[in-house]
Amino acid sequence: MLAARNIRHPVPMPFEKLALVNDVPLGKTKFVCVRDTPVILANWDGRIYALYGLCPHQNNPLEGATLWDNLLDCPFHHFQYDIETGVNYFPRNVYPGIIQGCRTSCARCGPIRWKCGIVKYGWIRDE
Repeated sequence: MLAARNIRHPVPMPFEKLALVNDVPLGKTKFVCVRDTPVILANWDGRIYALYGLCPHQNNPLEGATLWDNLLDCPFHHFQYDIETGVNYFPRNVYPGIIQGCRTSCARCGPIRWKCGIVKYGWIRDE
């Protein structure tokens, strides 16, 4: 398991191999690291999404996170994030008053590509 760190944004990088498509079955997640950047892959409805791999609530790794439809559920405190946008769903939509001052959005990890069964992602600098 990856130790929690105070990394705010994914590190810019060219596209790199993360996993095989078969490593991320439908409705499941896979936690990976690339160049010290934690990434959580999620296969929802046949599409693979990538989010920054630390929960913004308390910087815990999202290794072991589960999917509930399009929501990524943190295994530590069950904060939930929309995998398409990274926006917090729970507790924000259920208890909006208790999360003031708490970071609640996951950083998107940039574009994901897959070809010939290989999942790649990158966070390309605009130059």
